[in-house]
Amino acid sequence: MRFRILGSLEITDDAGQPVAITRRLHRSALALLLLNAGQPCSSGSLAAGLWAEDPPLSPDVSIRSCVYGIRKALPDPGRLRTHPSGYLIATGPGELDVDDFRDLARRGREAMDGGDPRLAATLLSHAADLWSDPPLADLPAVPARERLLAQRKETADALTDARLAAGEHRQVLTDLRAVVAADPLHEHAWAQLIIALYRSGARTEALAAFGRLRMTLISAYGIDPGPELQELHQRVLADDPGLMLQPEPGTPAPQQPQRQQPQPQQPQPGGHEARSWQPMCQLPRAAADFTGRATEMARLRNLLSGKGMAIAVVTGMLGTGKTALAVHAAHEAKAAFPDGQLYACLDDGGRPRDPQVVLGELLRGIGVPAADIPPAKFEREAMYRAMLAGRRVLLVADGASSAAQVSPLLPGTAGSAVLVTGRARLPDLEGARYIELGGLHPANSVLLLARISGRNIAHAWPDADLEAETEAGAARAIAAACGNLPLALRIAGARLADEPDLTVTELADLLSDESRRIDELTVGSASLRSTLGSATHAVSDPARCALARLAAGLRGAAGQATAGLADADAAKVTPELADAGLLHRYHGYGANGTSYTMHPLVRAFAGEL
Repeated sequence: MRFRILGSLEITDDAGQPVAITRRLHRSALALLLLNAGQPCSSGSLAAGLWAEDPPLSPDVSIRSCVYGIRKALPDPGRLRTHPSGYLIATGPGELDVDDFRDLARRGREAMDGGDPRLAATLLSHAADLWSDPPLADLPAVPARERLLAQRKETADALTDARLAAGEHRQVLTDLRAVVAADPLHEHAWAQLIIALYRSGARTEALAAFGRLRMTLISAYGIDPGPELQELHQRVLADDPGLMLQPEPGTPAPQQPQRQQPQPQQPQPGGHEARSWQPMCQLPRAAADFTGRATEMARLRNLLSGKGMAIAVVTGMLGTGKTALAVHAAHEAKAAFPDGQLYACLDDGGRPRDPQVVLGELLRGIGVPAADIPPAKFEREAMYRAMLAGRRVLLVADGASSAAQVSPLLPGTAGSAVLVTGRARLPDLEGARYIELGGLHPANSVLLLARISGRNIAHAWPDADLEAETEAGAARAIAAACGNLPLALRIAGARLADEPDLTVTELADLLSDESRRIDELTVGSASLRSTLGSATHAVSDPARCALARLAAGLRGAAGQATAGLADADAAKVTPELADAGLLHRYHGYGANGTSYTMHPLVRAFAGEL
């Protein structure tokens, strides 16, 4: 058998078929037992983990019933044994992902200590890949859970250290930027980012990164960075040669060719000398729970399989999962672009980024020292095109607001491809093909909820008990309340994963009230209200006022989003609202061939304005 608890609880039998355990309490109890596999768990420790300070009237009876239900579901009931000290589940070598994770992490650290960073990176990468999000979805909030999450973080740090030691400083830059953005007080990750920037030739950026961390710590706690970063800062200031990778001891010096005069390097187009090319992957991590979009994926596969210069624009209103689709497709197409996959972020919290700044980041990422990057935009663009000429590279340009942002980033020769995401359609981007996203199919909406929440709610099978049937119906109600919008579905699923005591039926009841629906779709830092608020404040005052009038005009009635606006007013503001992702634009209807609709969640939010 195979047991997984590092994401949602998953069990497969000897034939590789999934074993369904549907009740939330049973899943949590089994996750606790698996976390302590091979060791007995007392009834008291199980009760403390399952109910904390609010146990039922007869916890021992409930636990016995729970154990009975788990045994009934397992193909081999004898694995869950009664022990004088409680209950014990037996697993063999290679059957439990937690054991595999710890073993791989240990061997990776041993390889690093033994001076083999490439082997260490391979082992630690395999250990990190065993985790899926949300992590430990079925494991209650017990101290052992926090220790395991800390081990995951330590392993991720060790993996980056190994990759830096193996010379992959350019390849880890994107991941490190994401790590420090998510955890701005993680000092060791900042140290890794500074080293990676310095080794990539971005000394100024490395110093700026230290300054950002210092200001964050002073603002939050009134303290300076710790000794590791203070020393690193001084070494960067002094251009310490020891910060760069040193050749391994005993490495022979390169031999000069015999009886042949050295040939001078030939300049490449753009005025810069030839540089060695190292394939790299800058793509963000693909979503482990990516769901649906079969038609769109088929179109992207077709576009990315051509021999010309493919440009695909994935567009749609906010929250439709444009980035998730593009990143998923880019990872799938990696083999078709052996010279690398680049990633460019064109949006900074709702503010369009200067394409010349982005171009500088891409050049540094592909190995051009910062001092060699021309300040003039035309020379910079020529250098970028020359570096990519004749190669097969895939670029993901994420969050574009205009064609002017994307055009300087386009390779100049056939063989490469560009995947653009954005709320605006970019009709003036020459040669582009468009894929417009709407909501998910209702069945895929429920499946996405199930994958994110870790609840078995995707289907109500014929012999399901009443609770399973009720939860499946409630899951469909949640999907409908979310309007099948992936952003809202992800927040709803994360709430179910984060609040074990919140039932699917209870969340469906909360979301059934439209007046409180926007407020209920919040978990952690993810908030539908803040996302809609940012998009609304980014448009002009007339467009914002028109959005409120449109929402009022649509209350209680179906119809086009332009209901309640004069034609002249609609012509001015609807394109702006559509480009901001607040209206959905579709073609083939209306006097000018274009019509607009408003998503129910946007209508609920705009109705408050």
